[in-house]
Order: sequence, then C-alpha cells, then structure tokens
Amino acid sequence: MKKIFVFMLGVLCFLSIALAADTPSPKAIKAQELVKKAVAFYKANGLEATIKAVNDTKGQFVDGEYYIFIHTFDGINIARGDGNKKRLGSRVLDDRDPNGKLFVQEMIKTVRKDGFGWESYGFKNALTGKIQTKHSYLEKIDGALIGCGYFD
Repeated sequence: MKKIFVFMLGVLCFLSIALAADTPSPKAIKAQELVKKAVAFYKANGLEATIKAVNDTKGQFVDGEYYIFIHTFDGINIARGDGNKKRLGSRVLDDRDPNGKLFVQEMIKTVRKDGFGWESYGFKNALTGKIQTKHSYLEKIDGALIGCGYFD
C-alpha cells in the first residue's frame, strides 16, 4: 500500500510539473489576446483602418509595454503602436538580433507555414534601453503578419 501511495505521489508531481511547463505566462497570454483583437479588427475593418488604429499610440492596440506591429511578407513594417516613426515604413526583412538571427524572416516563415506562432529574439527594450529577449506572438493576415511581444 505504501509503495502505491509513493508511486501515485510521484505521478502527481510529474503531471503537475509537466502541466505547469505548458501553461503560458500571463505576459504571453496578454500578447496573444492583443494580437487576436487586432486580427478581429482587421477582419471587420480591413487593412487601412487596422494600420491607422495600430499606429495610434494611445489607441486600443497599445497597452503599456504591449503594442501591435504589422510586417508585410516583403519585410516592410507598415504599422507599429510604439510610436517609433524611424522604423515605420522601413524595410525590416534583413534585421538581425545581436546574435545574428534574421528574426523578421523567421517570423514570416512561421506564419506562412502554420498561420500563427511564436518567435523569440534579442531586441532593445525601449523602457530599459537594454537588449533583452523578446517573445512575439504572430498571426497571418493577407500578405502580412500581425504580432505583439513581451520581454523576459
């Protein structure tokens, strides 16, 4: 009886660890929810209205450090909620993180293949001024991707 109890306790511990590892963090959930909200807005209102709404730094697609960005499959940043006008409209296809990762190309590959997904890369955190790991959730729309990320 004692062996069965110890065995079952071990199974419960294993399952709780396994389930905890698959549970998304609150930050990941928030990024995902903002992307889903932007995709729904796009489906209801079209691309031009979505670009305008995303570029509004005080609008519905900016929430503290979370903001939506949109890249075309040609690698042009057509919308971003962080107000960084320098990157808006620029070609970001060949942008590399500090480790040399072509992260926008990887984003495009992910959404073209699966329709959605996550990409992690090094990126400058505007709040801290430091390069940190950023995790972005992405979804495919017609010829482009909508994303939102968070920092560790």
